[in-house]
Amino acid sequence: MKQFTALPLLAAAGLAASAAQAQVTNPDTLVFLWTDDVQSFDPAYISNTPSSYGTLNVYSRLLAYDGEQISEFVPALSTEVPSLENGLIVEGEDGSVSYSFPIRPDTYAHKVGLMGEDGTVTWEYYDDLSEEERANIEPGYGVITAEDVKYSLLRAMLMDESWMSKAVTEMMTSGEYTDVAAIAEDLTGAEVPDLDEAQLQQVYDELDQLISVEGDTVTLHLAQSFPATLGIMALPFGTSIIDKEWTVDMGGWDGEPTTWGDYFRPEASETPLFADENGTGPFMLEEWDRSERRIVLRRFENYMHGPASLERVVLRTVPEWTTQRLQLLSGDADVVSAPVEFLDELAATEGVKVVDGLQRVFGRALFYAWPLQAQDNPAIGSGQLDGQGIPPDFFADLDVRMGFNYAQDYDLLLEQVNLGKTVQSRGPTVRGIMGYREDSPIYTYDPEKAEEHFRAAYDGQLWENGFTMTAYMQEGNTLANAALSVLQQNLARINPKFRLELQALPAASIMDKVFADEPTSPLTYMGWGPDYSDPGGPLGAATYYLSPTGLVAGFSGEGYQELMREHFQPLLDEAWALNDPAEREPIYARLQEMSHEYATSMFLWEDYTYIVTRDWVDGYVNNMILYGAWDFYPITKSASE
Repeated sequence: MKQFTALPLLAAAGLAASAAQAQVTNPDTLVFLWTDDVQSFDPAYISNTPSSYGTLNVYSRLLAYDGEQISEFVPALSTEVPSLENGLIVEGEDGSVSYSFPIRPDTYAHKVGLMGEDGTVTWEYYDDLSEEERANIEPGYGVITAEDVKYSLLRAMLMDESWMSKAVTEMMTSGEYTDVAAIAEDLTGAEVPDLDEAQLQQVYDELDQLISVEGDTVTLHLAQSFPATLGIMALPFGTSIIDKEWTVDMGGWDGEPTTWGDYFRPEASETPLFADENGTGPFMLEEWDRSERRIVLRRFENYMHGPASLERVVLRTVPEWTTQRLQLLSGDADVVSAPVEFLDELAATEGVKVVDGLQRVFGRALFYAWPLQAQDNPAIGSGQLDGQGIPPDFFADLDVRMGFNYAQDYDLLLEQVNLGKTVQSRGPTVRGIMGYREDSPIYTYDPEKAEEHFRAAYDGQLWENGFTMTAYMQEGNTLANAALSVLQQNLARINPKFRLELQALPAASIMDKVFADEPTSPLTYMGWGPDYSDPGGPLGAATYYLSPTGLVAGFSGEGYQELMREHFQPLLDEAWALNDPAEREPIYARLQEMSHEYATSMFLWEDYTYIVTRDWVDGYVNNMILYGAWDFYPITKSASE
């Protein structure tokens, strides 16, 4: 899961009036300045967005996202996208589901193996070979096959390192197991480091039977429906496909059933793919200078979809905005990580392009929690509905939640705070995710309706006595401050006895209050991003917000969990058991409507981001499930007309 509590606010010098203009600097090379670092180039190891910049561009997966569409897929290493219609998704009478992927023939990795006269294999760059040399490539050595696909998936699951590799395990076991450690514990009663050879074989066999290879086709056999499968297969993490023979030659897992324990949860630098790769993506890793914090990617001329426009991409970590700014203005940098407060000045700078309002895959909301910790909790004051506090179960009353929702001025927040860059959230799922509909109900600022619900709450006691409560917000988070301040003022206008007090705290302090055994924060500004595009399953948006075991329920109290358990979980289960999107979509749309009917949270706006480049850079694709990671394949550099 990806959690978002604030936008970065940094200090820096002002901007010059114009940037160096005219000729494009280094037209074949993109210089990308950021403040992040790559964790590893091993797709089975990584789990964060910055690291996915590497694996997204040097590896391929069975499927790829269709441009900006997060729920539509196109073939990559698979020649077809499985569906019920084409027969590559098959539903069994026992509830099982299989997904078959025909593997693209004659797809070469960046490096291939040539057999020498002495019987040893040497690895050479495919781009550097003549046609005569290519004819001598050892079969399977750098040629991607269905066996490589099976090996890649098994390796990711058995390595058990990152939460995204664990997601592959959860997918393949239809949610029965969260990771391979859980499989080992269940089957053997032992922890992985203590397994003997027979137990290692037992765990391996449990996963091996779920993936079969027949000719050029690999098939995943799931015991139950797991509709997020296609979305997971397109993510640039543990489902990225590596060449087995090269990995084994470099010292990686040899694929044997009893040796995988030696490669379980390694340190980052212990895997041969840490700073090396042999993928099939549009770029190759040419250099990773970790002391200089510089990565150079070089174009793979024989990429299956044709060579990229760019010859090289240089990613450099530059923490100081002043340095990034100078290189942007001089034309020595093409892309920078600009602080948000400088966007207006950058947009007015000649030669600089700002693309703002790019949708993200999650919304911002104020989350209600009940019951709250009753003892030693300053947020609830007296703990009574006496005007000096609120009871611990204050938000259990639907009229209270609806009153709060009608008291918020969403249009003001959209136009004056977010400057028209986004739209109001309609519930847990945002635009592009199954279940989102343009006409689903939303709350509007309506003081009369707010008063109506407040008068009905607690048999009139709330309106008569008023309340005092504290809401916490992260220091420096101007958007959180705006949302809570507007609500504070409107509540006081509706009834002067309604006192919402605001307190700014460091992020760590807020997390302590939110994630305590019993929540202490009655109203929390936050945003949660799903890990794949499907709304259901363990890591989907609808589950995160509306399941009694979801992330939001985890910090919203037992009362919230019971509401989800009684009204929402049955529909979540019903949708997850289906594989036909046409049957699933109306259920998720209904769940979206129910989040409005039950006022589960105060959904504010869909979050958004921006990019800052020289005006000669084009081709950026904002696929929001990738959380801003750049696919460099479509990027071009050319002088603006």
